[in-house]
Amino acid sequence: MVQGQRKGVQVRNLTWTPFASPKPLLKQLTFTVEPGERVLLIGPSGSGKSTLLRAIAGVLQETESGDLLGEIEADSAGLLLQDPNDSLASDTIYREVAFGLENAGVGQPEMRTRVSAAVNSVALNKPLGHASKDLSGGEMQRMAFAGVLAMNPELLLLDEPTSMLDPDSADSVRSAVSIDLEREGSTLIVVEHRFEAWLPIVNRILVLNGDGELVFDGEPNAIIQNHADSLESLGLWLPGLSAPKPKKIELGEPASGQLKILTGASGAGKTTELKRRLNTDSLAKIIPTEIGYVPQQAELTIIGNTVFETASMTAKLVAKQLGLSEVNAIEHTRKLLESLNLSHLENANPYEISGGEQRRLAVATALAHGPTALYLDEPTVGQDRESWAAILGVILSARDSGVQVTVATHDADLIRFADEITVIKPSSSISVKDDVPQVSGLAIFLAPIMLLIGSMGVTSVSRGLMTLAVLFASAAILGTRGFRIARPKVLIPALLGVASIGFSNWYLSEGANPITGLVAAMRVATFVFPGVLLATQLRPIPLGDQLGQSLRLPARPVVAAVAAMQRIESLLGLWSELRFIHSIRGLSIGNTPWMRVSEFSRMVFALLIQAIRGAAVMAVAMNSRGFSAGRRGSKRTWAEPPKRGRLDWLVLGLSAIAAAAPFLIR
Repeated sequence: MVQGQRKGVQVRNLTWTPFASPKPLLKQLTFTVEPGERVLLIGPSGSGKSTLLRAIAGVLQETESGDLLGEIEADSAGLLLQDPNDSLASDTIYREVAFGLENAGVGQPEMRTRVSAAVNSVALNKPLGHASKDLSGGEMQRMAFAGVLAMNPELLLLDEPTSMLDPDSADSVRSAVSIDLEREGSTLIVVEHRFEAWLPIVNRILVLNGDGELVFDGEPNAIIQNHADSLESLGLWLPGLSAPKPKKIELGEPASGQLKILTGASGAGKTTELKRRLNTDSLAKIIPTEIGYVPQQAELTIIGNTVFETASMTAKLVAKQLGLSEVNAIEHTRKLLESLNLSHLENANPYEISGGEQRRLAVATALAHGPTALYLDEPTVGQDRESWAAILGVILSARDSGVQVTVATHDADLIRFADEITVIKPSSSISVKDDVPQVSGLAIFLAPIMLLIGSMGVTSVSRGLMTLAVLFASAAILGTRGFRIARPKVLIPALLGVASIGFSNWYLSEGANPITGLVAAMRVATFVFPGVLLATQLRPIPLGDQLGQSLRLPARPVVAAVAAMQRIESLLGLWSELRFIHSIRGLSIGNTPWMRVSEFSRMVFALLIQAIRGAAVMAVAMNSRGFSAGRRGSKRTWAEPPKRGRLDWLVLGLSAIAAAAPFLIR
């Protein structure tokens, strides 16, 4: 597109007030970004920078409720979200980076070229077939950025694109941005707390204050030189300034603790090693509440309706268990919140505060109950100078009170305070998705349908035994061909269902005839058990390819359904993480039935919240890559052709034989 045809960005009197908030998060913003300009957007943590990017991209109200006033006009944008986990819509690096190109109707040959170029430009040194969910946080950040670059958007909106990267990886990302800007003439708005390395790239700075107001707008050097004192008072990381002094607080009697640092390049395995040490810590098994934990996804630690409730819940529980007054626990929690600049948010919804604020809340939550060991994953990401000093001060205060602190980080300023440093070396292990499924989605659906029809012929015990014998023989044949039989426990719900049907038919039959119940159970078993085993082989992406390309079903409903299936898989992984977090916070399953029901309900509720919020944020990530309507009305394409499973014909053939078996005997 010729630059003269572009609009750039025009924001007029923009005000955003989140639902139930007493004041606006963004207030009366007015500015214009000309096409081709390169803008750095800075401000203290919680000033609304990420919110502004979403508003410009036109996706703000898709995840958040509130009043949006004013006008925004902008070119088509590529939005990089702050949390790369929010962007996952596919199962491999290639499919993930290609997602926006599919929506834009790009053909497969061009798509592969553009994906390869984008992945190489961000120095993501993994095979394109590498499983997207098995990447580190920093690698996911680069993959998400590659997905934005591959689309060649007119407007780049980047939300902390290097915050989770080591210095070399961050340099690669900035280099990729520079090359893209020169080649495409794109407009850039980038948010970054530690912004010094971006100054050679940008030609303008917008500064928001803590109330979401635009306070400075101009040429970078002029703004920094003329308003240095004001910028420093906002807590910004100004060039040339050394890291601030940690703000220590009194957390207990002085004792000998340690600060152990796990560092290394992005993707080296810092998080993996942190979790390994945590899981092998004897305290985590003997007395879980002696452990404090901040995961990379800080939002997972939220339990409660307010910031204070989330931070204080475990502290009050531990006080109750020890027969102590809750007053001290409450005072201790408030002290932590105040030291971490969160006291003004005590009554706020913890899901509605900024990402940086959620991370500080997770730190307060991990320390409020007085643990003896603390494990933190990238605790200083997304923090302004003042918040960084507060987090580091709390960490050092915990160490000085005898807590054994282990931190996974690439933050050089934090590493300087370490008592012990372990550099994690990248492993050579590669998780590549199998290109061809064992059994494809269509075969997984068709085989049980054939067996359902065949089950109508199971009208006697002998016919049922014949059918089940054929099914067992079929399973044995498939096993010799490499079919991975699921763990037996996945059949437990099916077994209970079949047994209940058999029991009810026996109980309700004339004269309570056991044969009636047995035949009914056999009839249902002929399609339920194979269906469950086949369902464990279902892979969403290949299924979507078949539904959209082989059956010609409407593309976007198919993609939406596939994305939802992908989200279900990730939620199953979150269950164990949430259960562990609940356990070390003293909310684990108890011995009484009521305690078990209570814990299960709490877990289900927490997972439900994650599912709802995850679906909304994922919709933003997908729509920011052109999913909702495609680009310029183009027809959606597919990154890869549909693939049949290696055992499709064998599964269908054996299912046909099993379906015919009951009709072959009298």
